[in-house]
Amino acid sequence: MRKLLERILSINSAPVIVVLLVLRYLFRFSSLVAVDIIQGCLYLLALGTLTATVGLTRSRGDLKSRPWQLILSLLFLAGLVLTVVNRGTAGNLHEWTAAWVSNAYLGAMAFITISGHLILLARRTSPALVLPSSFIVVILVGTALLLAPRSTEQGGISPVDALFTSTSATCVTGLIVKDTETDFTFQGQLIILLLIQVGGLGLMTFAAFFSLTFGQNIGLSDTMNLTRIMDTEFASDLKHILVSILLWTLTIEAAGAVLLYNTWSGLETGWSTGETIWQSIFHSISAFCNAGFSLNSNNLEGFSHSPETGLIIGSLIVLGGLGFMLLTVLGKSWLNRIKTGRKRPLPVQARFVLLSTGILVALALLFFIGAEWNNTLRGMTIPQKLGNGFLEAVTPRTAGFNTVPTSELLPSVKWFFVILMFVGASPGGTGGGVKTTSVGLLFLSLRSLLQRKKQPEIWRRRIPAFDLQRAGAVLLMGMATFGVSSMLLLITENSTGQFQESDYIFEAMSAFGTVGLSTGVTSVLTTPGRWIIIVTMFIGRTAPATLAAATIRVRTSPYSYPEDRITIG
Repeated sequence: MRKLLERILSINSAPVIVVLLVLRYLFRFSSLVAVDIIQGCLYLLALGTLTATVGLTRSRGDLKSRPWQLILSLLFLAGLVLTVVNRGTAGNLHEWTAAWVSNAYLGAMAFITISGHLILLARRTSPALVLPSSFIVVILVGTALLLAPRSTEQGGISPVDALFTSTSATCVTGLIVKDTETDFTFQGQLIILLLIQVGGLGLMTFAAFFSLTFGQNIGLSDTMNLTRIMDTEFASDLKHILVSILLWTLTIEAAGAVLLYNTWSGLETGWSTGETIWQSIFHSISAFCNAGFSLNSNNLEGFSHSPETGLIIGSLIVLGGLGFMLLTVLGKSWLNRIKTGRKRPLPVQARFVLLSTGILVALALLFFIGAEWNNTLRGMTIPQKLGNGFLEAVTPRTAGFNTVPTSELLPSVKWFFVILMFVGASPGGTGGGVKTTSVGLLFLSLRSLLQRKKQPEIWRRRIPAFDLQRAGAVLLMGMATFGVSSMLLLITENSTGQFQESDYIFEAMSAFGTVGLSTGVTSVLTTPGRWIIIVTMFIGRTAPATLAAATIRVRTSPYSYPEDRITIG
């Protein structure tokens, strides 16, 4: 009997639950009987899962091994009682209020089970392969969900377009071949939003967090693998780091949604209260994850008259691009200052990221406002120009939102955007690019070379030569990817003559930097062109972090060859 109950709670039942939930909510059936049959199966699974969870909890050890499963089961039982008392079992099976309760319960239980097995699979996989592998899984799952009939409006979506959209959302890029507002239903938009959230934080972050939170053990090797994926040395405090990441994410996204709702509810948008809430939530998550997806066909161009929108979206982009480790460090520093009243210096990494980000934002803001003052910013008030300028200054570094038409920007501004897109966000954040620290380290290397010093120095600290090698490798990989992608696009796309060569170069860099800005090329790409952008987005999102995870540890050699010189320049 115990083996039967354990089998019900095993990974074998999770795919069945997922398939039934997908059929229930993402497929259209001409007969309500089919819907009732599916919902009846879900009721049986929910009751079986509840019975298995309670039946297997016989000792304190069982309680410790699956605490949240038992808590969810008790909540499910309480929800069933409330629905019966409130007569929530009227009508067909699928119309019962209890359906939402049981389906939510099954979804949560399946997610917990799958999270634990993802960690088990990660044990057998090289840390350098965990990140790209997890992204491939999410992209394929997202593609399948977007192909479901109820994800799109009548007419559906082709497999290539579904894969393109799923890749763009998971890699938090924002390039679209289908209009998110008009071509996708609410279910489709919700799937895109979930892909953005998972892609921004990383699937393994979710899996590790829920595995730790829900009572499953993660060994030392798993902990070291996860810290290598996140490029951090804080292996002893992994659970607190994961909790901090989730708390920062939820707090900032919730605050952003509230601010956007307060701003947009006072404007003439034509949205109902429910639509304004959904728009606020979607754009807050999309901005913090540096995705650039919008529920408006013209992105945020309709809010160019609202400087508050530019400031809120721009601030969310910056916070998401700074990196979760930096936010955690800043939070600890502020709390320590409040408790002790003493100000401690931030770690070199944190100060370096803040310095490089501040310089890039300031330079971009000054250049954009100065160049576009009488172009795309013409006719705006000073606050409007500053609000739009701030958003356009931070968005090229992997966000993709725009309040002015990208195609109408001056050529010099577009080229400056290409440079910013290549640099990208900071390590450990939600953005792409080669990262601010990689470029910053090479500038320090140049400074030390001009000063004839053997090693770069900053704030009385020496930078290891190995970190310079890693930064150089990331930049070389980025340039190679951008170069090959641009060349292939010029081969496959330029035959129509509708766009200039610079537009395809801009598109390739936008894909590599996971930015999402476009001059209009994306929607008219040929099928080969779409595949090129899909691969470029995937490489741009995963390759820099994968390379960092693969080279975070220095391998010592038992021997050393004689040194020799190579002529440079």
